[in-house]
Amino acid sequence: MTYNCITIARQYGSGGRSIGEILSKRLGIGYYDKDIIRMASEDSGINEALFGRVDEHTGTKPGFFSRSGSYGSGALIPPPSRDFISDDNLFNYQARVIRHLAETESCVIIGRCANFLLKDYPNVLRVFIHADWAVRMEWASKKLSMSEKELERFLRKDDKRKEDFCRHYTGHEWTDVTQYDLCLDTGRLGYDRCVEEIMKLSGMKPVSE
Repeated sequence: MTYNCITIARQYGSGGRSIGEILSKRLGIGYYDKDIIRMASEDSGINEALFGRVDEHTGTKPGFFSRSGSYGSGALIPPPSRDFISDDNLFNYQARVIRHLAETESCVIIGRCANFLLKDYPNVLRVFIHADWAVRMEWASKKLSMSEKELERFLRKDDKRKEDFCRHYTGHEWTDVTQYDLCLDTGRLGYDRCVEEIMKLSGMKPVSE
């Protein structure tokens, strides 16, 4: 099967975003990360700044996906309701954008539980990018002007944020390997090898071929 959509969930400092950008360029397909927030804002008419809070403020209880499947299902709350700008409705608008992208074009989608939202799509390859702590710390130190202790706190906080976000909206653990088709360690494989493995499994060819 040839996939035309690649979702990438990643640990901060593992290089998942960079790998996604490389794939996008080599395959000549769209790359979507924070663009999804802008697109959801345009779709809903809700201020873009409000969507940023969804990433930061999520509950720790399992999401409705584990019960009724209402999160991300397309069941949107209309403007007259006071819940129109609730975190859950904002997530649902992002989910609608993600599904639309997977249904209409070849692309790479970063984060936002896209692997779960698109789990039943036959044209999607779901990837998790990770690395050991030392590799992540080294990479983060090149991007952030922080002390070693501050970097450690930042990475732990970011891991917890992603864990809570995933658990809240999907009812699953963010690092559960059964929720992905391919898991890659950039510390052991390097970026180029990871890109090669993803391209090989996706069945997509570089634009130069």
